[in-house]
Amino acid sequence: MRTTTLLRSGPAVWTALVLVPVLAWFSAQNTESTIAYWPSVSSQTTIVIGFISAACGAGAAWEAARIKQGGIAVLAPARRMLSITFLHLGPIAVLGVITMIAPFAVIMTSVASPSGFPNPTILAVSYSVILAHIALGWFVGARMPKLLGATAMLLFGYLWGFWPAALGGLPWLRHLNGQGVTECCGLDQEPSIRSMAATLTFSLAIVTAVVLSTALRHRLWRPLLSLTGFTVATAVALTLAVPLDFHGTQARDTALRTCSGQNPQICLWPEQNTQRANITHWADETVAQLATVGVTPARQVEFGDPRPDKAKVASNIATSPLPNEPPPCALRQGAAYPGEEAMTAIYAWLSLTGGVPKNDLAQRWPHEAIALAEKIRALPAQAQRAWYERNMRSVHDCAVLPDLAPASYTKAAAS
Repeated sequence: MRTTTLLRSGPAVWTALVLVPVLAWFSAQNTESTIAYWPSVSSQTTIVIGFISAACGAGAAWEAARIKQGGIAVLAPARRMLSITFLHLGPIAVLGVITMIAPFAVIMTSVASPSGFPNPTILAVSYSVILAHIALGWFVGARMPKLLGATAMLLFGYLWGFWPAALGGLPWLRHLNGQGVTECCGLDQEPSIRSMAATLTFSLAIVTAVVLSTALRHRLWRPLLSLTGFTVATAVALTLAVPLDFHGTQARDTALRTCSGQNPQICLWPEQNTQRANITHWADETVAQLATVGVTPARQVEFGDPRPDKAKVASNIATSPLPNEPPPCALRQGAAYPGEEAMTAIYAWLSLTGGVPKNDLAQRWPHEAIALAEKIRALPAQAQRAWYERNMRSVHDCAVLPDLAPASYTKAAAS
């Protein structure tokens, strides 16, 4: 069959005309969490995999039903069914590639181009999900009426593509449908190899089962081998996915960082090396401002943005003395944590003291905490340090109530 005839009679071209602009628009609305780091950019393409796989699966089901209805296998007995399958599913497989490239291109325009290359593993795993739906659509479409098979795959593909991500009780399902690395990645993270392996294995389980079912003609061996292959591969996929829970990332190798300086030591990832001079200069300014009130930053500081500006550098260094998590006493069931109020106020005070502009801080922090921090900054340096040290005790110990009132430290400073 000529390629033009195949394209004109199949669903791939018409589907692309609708799907590509829709995916481009949808991707443009969901780029807020993307940073200029290739694993982050690449992982954002997995957000639309549910739409693509549903459309490709429906197209494959339509083609399978059309071929069965036309009796192609009977009219051309010299051609094996597997070759007919590849011929008619080829345009749909190409459709999957095109519809992956479109949102990827849109996402790329929303971030500064990072150095390096897209993450090929994430893209390959995502495409394996599309191929699995194409294979499943072919299997279902050959056994159902044309419109019913396509509709069933459209609904199934959409539900399977998005529903597992909303399940709190079975979070590991998202590692089977290709959504495991959607939340990836910060600069200190990389996509979980185990999550991607689970997705790839499960996708291959479906593809292998359908290929065997299509290629084998023996009535006994066909279902037996197909079911056996699918069961074994699915068991492997579940073994990989279930222990992951919700997490689809893993820590990045810290040997990739380059650390320099002391008190604090500034550690930069490869994507940040071009900014080293500016970051170091801004860091020195922040450290000097903190020193005026007797605050020492953490021994080691890194930054989550590939190209942090002065405000982000100041914020990271100034707030580095604060713990990343509440103390163990606050994690007990029913435990009260009075230090949360203190930490909110201290964060604002440290940020302003370190040189973070008030307008920048006001975009993400409570107004009341900023107003209190400004009052504390009006106190003498000794009183500010006393306020900080007193309330940091509350941050670290649930039994210590905070004392945030500026008046308590005004009297102490006067005496």
